[in-house]
Amino acid sequence: MPSTFLGLNTGLSGLSYYQANLNTTAHNISNADVKGYSRQVVGSKASTPIRVSNTAGMMGTGVEMTGIEQQRNVYYDTKYHAAESKYNEYKAKQEQLDQMQTYLNEMQSETGYTKLLSKLDSAMQDLAASPADATYRTQFIQCVNNFTDLVKETATNYQNSQRDINNEIAIHVDEINSIASQIFTLNQQIMNIETRWGDANDLRDQREVLVDQLSELINVEVNEVPITYGIGAEATKSGASRYEVRIGNTVLVDEMECKQLRVAARKENVNQNDIDGLYDVYWQGLNGSLGEELNFNSTNVTGRIKGLMDVRDGNNYNPFAGTIETVNTSDYSVEVSLNPPVSVDKLNLPDEGIISLNCKDYYFDGFEGTYDADHKLISIKFKNLTMDDENGERIKADLDPTYLLSKEAIMGKRIDCKGIPYYMTQLNEFVRTFSNYMNDVVTAGADANGDAALDLFTTTNTRGEDYVLTERDDEGNIKLSDKLISKEGSYYRLTALNWAVNQDIMMDQNKLAVSYKADIEQGNKEAKGVLDKVIAGMSDRNMFAQGTPTQFLQAITTSQAVEISKYESFSKNMDEVATVINKQRQSISSVDTNEEAASLVMYQNGYNLSSKVISILNEVYDKLINQTG
Repeated sequence: MPSTFLGLNTGLSGLSYYQANLNTTAHNISNADVKGYSRQVVGSKASTPIRVSNTAGMMGTGVEMTGIEQQRNVYYDTKYHAAESKYNEYKAKQEQLDQMQTYLNEMQSETGYTKLLSKLDSAMQDLAASPADATYRTQFIQCVNNFTDLVKETATNYQNSQRDINNEIAIHVDEINSIASQIFTLNQQIMNIETRWGDANDLRDQREVLVDQLSELINVEVNEVPITYGIGAEATKSGASRYEVRIGNTVLVDEMECKQLRVAARKENVNQNDIDGLYDVYWQGLNGSLGEELNFNSTNVTGRIKGLMDVRDGNNYNPFAGTIETVNTSDYSVEVSLNPPVSVDKLNLPDEGIISLNCKDYYFDGFEGTYDADHKLISIKFKNLTMDDENGERIKADLDPTYLLSKEAIMGKRIDCKGIPYYMTQLNEFVRTFSNYMNDVVTAGADANGDAALDLFTTTNTRGEDYVLTERDDEGNIKLSDKLISKEGSYYRLTALNWAVNQDIMMDQNKLAVSYKADIEQGNKEAKGVLDKVIAGMSDRNMFAQGTPTQFLQAITTSQAVEISKYESFSKNMDEVATVINKQRQSISSVDTNEEAASLVMYQNGYNLSSKVISILNEVYDKLINQTG
């Protein structure tokens, strides 16, 4: 038999339910424009009925609130994080390559290489008309010098971009650590609340906003599993859950710990023109030590940092690599064979660096290359190899021929992006090939005094003296060295960063060779046989695989434009994907003020009706208690 006051309690449950709905709706409306807020609804079910009699069955007792629930779909969150990570990776590549293209566009501006080459052509024509004229000789030298300065400025800007990217990577690593710490704090607060009082919806929204921010920097995987007390069939839910955020296979943060990332400067360079102190990213180990390196070259790592790393280190999937041919344990050296042979013009090795031999890192302090009949490198011997011991101290390398022979030697990683190292290598190739061609032409002649001609293009050694890059025997034939020795004079010493006109020619225009020695000896001051070959060389389509010097530089700008267009297309596509997914999740979690306004009216009516039930029952009870009998 139900209580006499059952109806009053039933009406009261409805009154409480609609009051909660009105308050929740007001909360939704107040947060309609708050970033990351998820719409909340009051969960409900019919309260437990009571048995009236064996024949009448069960009688309802009103409504019971089950909690205030977030309207959110984990599937859409996961898809959005993945799309946002890819978008930010492509966007970072596009932005950085756009900046690099600006430097190349400057080369095509009024002060760019097309204008300078045009001025150089005019200067050569003027000099060809009057080869002995000091003014025209000086004008020609200055035009050549302006061209070398432009290439150096472009290469310097590339290095500055690499430095800026490097600094940005360090900043983003700090951001990841900060976000992880905030998520850890929220995890503690949410668990503390949900094990006692119910869902911490607003704190959960704050946590999801942080995960969204994290996914822009690096792709993450989020797992949430309810925490239970007991085991097996007797296990009961605690009300809280274990919330973990992973980067790859490693947990970044959960309710128990918050790991941190660290940047550490490389001990040695990988590419010849890399700036010093490029950062690699590691997990932080015990007592602040370096743990495992975070591999951004993995296919499952995306995000803005990945894009920045690719542009900073990108080698178009073509690092220095070869096969270990010989191992010498007496002088701690290994010789690496190259197949196919490599031109010195395209070589990108630092004088001292780090090389991976069969997946283990070793340091070298010099190298020696061997040429084939076509004067291409068929092998390189890396000297005085050392390695790190357990304490991080440098020791002599432990070289095991059984472990190393016929295995791969590689410097750096294969990064499928045309980044700064790739374009620096292209500029170096231009400088070396162009200089070699022109120096071979010029040194066949003689200067205005009849003396042996100097290299037109060179650079200075550590003593401030110009390298002699072209040597000839007594018959005037060019002498080619049998070996390429690091730190010794060769065209390998020329880079886009140090390319220059011979200092002696800059200081004395008479040192410039425009004629052959026989013409000078015969007193023919207007002879210009050497200059004619220099002029012809500027339009020689066989100088580069891409054609003339101008066409080679145009090929660089075209390649960069294609890369930018590719990443612009990729980023646009992923932005559209992320936008669609975000709209789908917003359709579930966002607040529609019109819908909430309609709900207000509905809940108001429900509240009024529940009040009416209590009012009517109040009259009934008044009649029953006060007026009966």
